[in-house]
Amino acid sequence: MKRKSAWLVLSCLMALSLVMASCAAAEVEEEEVVTPGEEEVAPVEEEELAAGPEMVRDSLGRLVEKPRYGGTVTTIWSDPIGTDIFDPVVSTRSVGTAVQTYGRLGTADWSRGPTGTNEFPFSTSYIPDGFLTGDLAESWEIVDLRTIIYHLRKGVRWHNVPPVNGRELTADDVVYSSERARADPQHVGYQSPDMPEDKRDQTIAIDKYTVKFIAGEESTRQLHGNMNWLYIMPREIVEEYGDLNDWRHQCGTGPFMLVDCVPASSVTWIRNPNYHLFDPFFPENRLPYVDKFEALVIPDESTRLAALRTHKVERMGVPWDKVESMKKTSPELMWREILPDASAVLITRTDIEPFSDKRVRQALSLAIDQPAILREYYQGSGYILVWPVMPSFVTHYTPLEELPELSRKLYEHHPDLARQLLAEAGYPNGFKTEVAVSSVATRWIDVMSIVKEYLAEVGVDMEINVMEPSTWVSVLFAKNFAGMIYCDWANNAIDDALGWIHGGDVGADGSHSQYAFGNIIDPVAQETYETLKVTLDPVEQERIRKEECVREIDLCWEIPLPTASSFVFWMPWIKGYSGEMGVGPDWYENDGIFRYVWIDQDLKYAMTGIR
Repeated sequence: MKRKSAWLVLSCLMALSLVMASCAAAEVEEEEVVTPGEEEVAPVEEEELAAGPEMVRDSLGRLVEKPRYGGTVTTIWSDPIGTDIFDPVVSTRSVGTAVQTYGRLGTADWSRGPTGTNEFPFSTSYIPDGFLTGDLAESWEIVDLRTIIYHLRKGVRWHNVPPVNGRELTADDVVYSSERARADPQHVGYQSPDMPEDKRDQTIAIDKYTVKFIAGEESTRQLHGNMNWLYIMPREIVEEYGDLNDWRHQCGTGPFMLVDCVPASSVTWIRNPNYHLFDPFFPENRLPYVDKFEALVIPDESTRLAALRTHKVERMGVPWDKVESMKKTSPELMWREILPDASAVLITRTDIEPFSDKRVRQALSLAIDQPAILREYYQGSGYILVWPVMPSFVTHYTPLEELPELSRKLYEHHPDLARQLLAEAGYPNGFKTEVAVSSVATRWIDVMSIVKEYLAEVGVDMEINVMEPSTWVSVLFAKNFAGMIYCDWANNAIDDALGWIHGGDVGADGSHSQYAFGNIIDPVAQETYETLKVTLDPVEQERIRKEECVREIDLCWEIPLPTASSFVFWMPWIKGYSGEMGVGPDWYENDGIFRYVWIDQDLKYAMTGIR
């Protein structure tokens, strides 16, 4: 299935990277369906409380607190998105709720994140294929560049609500969901009816528990698309009600069952007692641990921060400029600094002078004192060099200190070298230019004002053109800004940087991606993109990606600027959690982590008077 997904939040693009994944198969016996409310959790004895927490060894041999069931976890959404449309095929609107209710073929391998072996930070919205594990699929095999076979878990049950009534999930459900998604223009995997048959994806049920996906074109991206973006839906609900938009008609295989929604106010789920996944650190423990999960919609930032300070919510992201205040006023909270979720980038018009000359682009970067911006504007809370991929992608990210000397200097401050390159390019006295900035983000305007001063020192007179958001977006996608445009990009993998953004993805008619904002046409990017699409060896994939990253840094098509870190704070009674940001593939899905955590209700009661 051909998967191209991009989302724009302040023009953030999400990229998709491919690394091979595998998962060992295991037989699961069918189990009796439990109706919510039937199961009981043993009470905690008083003598156990006096003796302190019970310590046990987990699957990694670590001595940790024994997880306990029960309690309520509350989180905050800043945007009401997902509280009016719940149908998972509307993937840009329902992702916040779908991750709790529905299952996918794959999910993030929680055991390899910070709470486990710490092989991958799980700090961005994108999870590479190499760090995926089975959800509804127990295992899979990549037959060739067009064919993947998935072996479903046996005994997976739909939520025990009518008209589905807890029946077992089968391969026919996967086929139905796949076909429904491909037919809906609102889904990221939509395929037009006008598409030639030989280019269309196919989903075939081989038997009750085996599904074959046949892609319409060769690509190493198929695994990620199938496992990340396809939620599995029950046919019965759609046939009875027409769609899955109403919150009252939700039925999935996910960790929680939706029981209430007040649009733009709150969404509430209860524990699915028949959930098929178990705690990777305690394989005998069925997930989730908490009895109830609720999300409160609070658009106002100051109100959200107050809710965190007063222990009304269990976990929340805090902007970098509010972090020190939160630490001082709420020292009891746990926190973690997170790698940036987007890249602050100056995009240049590479198809016009003077930006068509690499020396000019490099000169602009050399003129900007990046360490000073990070130190003085972002108060040290951020990163330099988060483009063309973010540092969380350790397999093909090259740290600043390991770059060739000139590439390293691009992120320092060398005005003399900048003047030299400008002179060599034919601009000894500099030139005038313009940068388009959206008025929606005060930070963007602040940073561009700082950049303007640095460029003036080498003779470049940059006018800051502040635009209304709609105008700015129009100019961005029309690719007709005067010189440069500034925005945040959520770019996690080189595949999409060189494909969509750097002109590598060329259509049959010779057209380039709508996201190639800098009008970049680069034969090497095109060749590399095509090579990656047909390279199955994961080691070779990463070698190609790593080399391409270094090449593109030197070309300086975009000028990345320091990017602020993200910070997550959480209550000390949240256990089995180490600051992970999500289970992918979208930021709205970061609440997917609550299927793994447990609540120390005694500690919560001691701090709040509430269990």
